[in-house]
Amino acid sequence: MLKIRVLNATLVHQLLTVDQCIRLMHRAFEMAATGETILPIRQVLRTPDGRGLLGWMPGYIANPQWLGIKVISVYPENFGTSLGSHQGMVLMFDTRNGAPVAVLDARAITAIRTAAATAAATDVLAPADVHSLAIFGYGEQAHTHLDALLRVRSFEVIWVWGRNFERARQFAARCAGERGVRVVALAEARAAAQADVICTVTAASEPFLRGAWLRPGQHLNLVGSSVPTAAEADEQTIARGRVFVDSRENALALAGELVRGQKPASVAGCVGDVIMGAVSARQAASDITIFKSVGMACEDLLAADFVCSEAARLDAGVLVEWS
Repeated sequence: MLKIRVLNATLVHQLLTVDQCIRLMHRAFEMAATGETILPIRQVLRTPDGRGLLGWMPGYIANPQWLGIKVISVYPENFGTSLGSHQGMVLMFDTRNGAPVAVLDARAITAIRTAAATAAATDVLAPADVHSLAIFGYGEQAHTHLDALLRVRSFEVIWVWGRNFERARQFAARCAGERGVRVVALAEARAAAQADVICTVTAASEPFLRGAWLRPGQHLNLVGSSVPTAAEADEQTIARGRVFVDSRENALALAGELVRGQKPASVAGCVGDVIMGAVSARQAASDITIFKSVGMACEDLLAADFVCSEAARLDAGVLVEWS
């Protein structure tokens, strides 16, 4: 009798800690750099009314061996509701016989692994002696990124900027109360851009972060846009930085910041290349490093593998008789 384990968002959050996921994302970057994963470029179907889209990310990982796919809908108008902007499932398949093994909540997996990947990249690329962090955005990913980045660096102050200042102020007050750190909302994006580490997690379609605002030695994480028609940072930002990506092929196909100019932006390497010692993060202390994230299926599969293993150990979730 074939049985499938079904794991909802509550269980994913219970079983997958941020610290564990950061370690898993280091491994995902290594996999992408060493060819231990197959990562077809993500495909997207947009609804005729333009309100949402459906995306799917298939993938294969070699160790542990899995076939899988994440299918996720993105409806920005759900912001602030119980549904959230991202909803979907991660489907896991046995590589020996193709049998389906598990279904996991994709919103939870995505929220945790995206922030953990940013934290892992920051740990590899950012200077050790940073003091300030700027979060551009105030949605679910802003929450998870703030939490994850505090695991890899100690910040004396965290600045928050968003198009709606009142929402940014509420987000800052909530995070300061929850985490016991100094979190301050700023009305001007330019002021926030002076932080040692910058993290953009917005739904912006046009650039709001300007390269002219940057100063030497900063580290940037550009996370929010992952379609070629959208970008959070302008061309000068990319031109001033030393750019690293999660997956070169996927980034050059999907990252608006890298493809919107007259010619594709140059990429210094993948984060995994730095982890493996093939490329240096910085050639000088004054370098501005940039991590451009578009997400990788191997991140989802490694996170899902860990959750599935923990669920099996604890006999958690629901086993559904499938055939």
